[in-house]
Amino acid sequence: MVQKVRRTLRIRDFARETLMARFIRKIVVPLLRVWFGTCRVTILNEGVYRDYFLSDQPIVGGTWHRGAVYFLYFFGKLQPRIMISQSKDGEILAQYASGFGVVPVRGSSSKGGREALEQMRHHLTSGGKACATVLDGPRGPAYVAQKGMIVLSKLTGAPFIPAIWSANRTLTLRNSWDKMILPLPWTRVCIAIGDPIHIAANTTKKEMERYKKLVEERLNTMMVEVDRQCGYRR
Repeated sequence: MVQKVRRTLRIRDFARETLMARFIRKIVVPLLRVWFGTCRVTILNEGVYRDYFLSDQPIVGGTWHRGAVYFLYFFGKLQPRIMISQSKDGEILAQYASGFGVVPVRGSSSKGGREALEQMRHHLTSGGKACATVLDGPRGPAYVAQKGMIVLSKLTGAPFIPAIWSANRTLTLRNSWDKMILPLPWTRVCIAIGDPIHIAANTTKKEMERYKKLVEERLNTMMVEVDRQCGYRR
């Protein structure tokens, strides 16, 4: 009897997940593709964007959780590998990301991170273009970096490039821990691309902590500046 109930619950969970996946792929992704497509984009530090994002140069990227939804759309054309947690929330994000051409790699600092990092390392060392994640995910604290992508940069030799965006008109989910933002239709989006950070293969553990702090400080400085330029108030 207990096994039958468990089997029924698994079937129901699978049906709900399948329905959610279809809704995301058939409704949410097309809607946001049109929505985000109306935005006017300005790229700051365009030389780095051109030399690294529009070339065959493999890169490792990172941003804050607040801007992930728009960045999955904008950078989807690179077909990057993005580390996404194995949680139920992560499953929703993975379905959304794959709709834009992103390849989700499931894992996080709390579960499956080492395996996910190995998949990404193999991708970059086998001719792949880009790997990235939200550095303060999946549950924060906001604007505090974890070092998974910095380790990946060290393992592969691919430069780490921080990126963040802001806009002059946004929808801000103020009740969420990350204060997620979405650009409103027909707004001006500014994407800040940081200078590449090169991390040598022989970097020590102590030096890695300094790189983590550097990445965190640089992203936060970039965030303040791009918010200021757009007139966005957190």
